[in-house]
Formats: sequence, structure tokens, C-alpha cells
Amino acid sequence: MNAIMTRLGQDHVRLRRVLDLLEELLDRFHEGEEPDYELMDELLEYMDSYADIVHHPTEDLIFQRLIDKGVEPSEVFAIPMRQHAGLSQLAKQFRESLRGILSEEVLLREDVEAAGRALVGNQRGHLIQEEREAFPLALEQLTGADWAEIEAAAPSAEDPVFGTPDPQRFRALYRRLVEQAHHANETSE
Repeated sequence: MNAIMTRLGQDHVRLRRVLDLLEELLDRFHEGEEPDYELMDELLEYMDSYADIVHHPTEDLIFQRLIDKGVEPSEVFAIPMRQHAGLSQLAKQFRESLRGILSEEVLLREDVEAAGRALVGNQRGHLIQEEREAFPLALEQLTGADWAEIEAAAPSAEDPVFGTPDPQRFRALYRRLVEQAHHANETSE
């Protein structure tokens, strides 16, 4: 597998970890507990700062190349490209709801939770569709020259949480991931 697809696959694994954590926080919120809002905000910041700036634009380059080459069915690529903007919008709306809670706006818990669940559900479905349909066609149809051009045009930035961590910017998220890793090591011993 080429380097771009390897990175995108790793990104999907990491994004699932973030979604699992967000879902856990939403479950607590549903039960009436006050979740770690700082952590939730950082999860959404991570999605904004990495997924929307590096990951999705890279996928869009791949999908557009496949459309330009006439690979059918073209909707397999056009749909996730359209979804990228929608996912970004869902994340922004949920983040605004969280910030509203923190600034003591009157918001219904059900509405805030529904916004978070919509983001998680749509993001999970999106990942599955890409992995089952779009990525296999990309690997099958794109040539070495295609991949080289995509790599040259793709945005490049280190993952600020899983690559070269930025524990200042993502303090709560970084702390939680370190705790999870430590707990996983303890249970495997």
C-alpha cells in the first residue's frame, strides 16, 4: 500500500478512538453527569485542525482524481467529498452548543446531545463508506504517477495529537490518551 493510503488508514483508526471517547462523554452527558467540556472541545478542535485541514483535503484530491479519470460509479467519490463539508458543519454546530453551555446559555440537554450523536453517527458512517467502497477503488485504479501527483499536492502537517503531540494545545485530550495507554498496559500485564 502506498504512503498516502497508509496515513489515511491510520487517521481513520485514530479518528475512531476520538469518536469512541466523544461517545463515552456523550453517554455521561445523557446520564445527567457533567462531562469534561474541555476534553470535548479539544476533541472537536482536533477534528477541525487536522481532519478538516489535512485528512479530508487529501481524500478529496484522491476522489477528484478518480472522478477525473472516469472511474465508475462516480458517486462513490462524490458523496464523501460532499460529506466532508457537512461533517465539518456538524462539528462546528456541536462545538457552538458546548460553548453555549459553558457561557451559561439556556440550551436543552437533549438538543446538545442530539448534535453530538449526529456528528458521531455521521462520521462513523462516512468512515465505513470510504473504507468499503472508495479506498479499494482508489488502490485499484490509481497509478504510481497519480499517487505521486496527489502526494505533491496534498497538504502536509503532522497530526497534532497522535503524530508529534502538542500537549499544550490539546492538554486534556493528550492527558486522557496517556491515561488510556497506561491503563491498557496495566491490563495486558
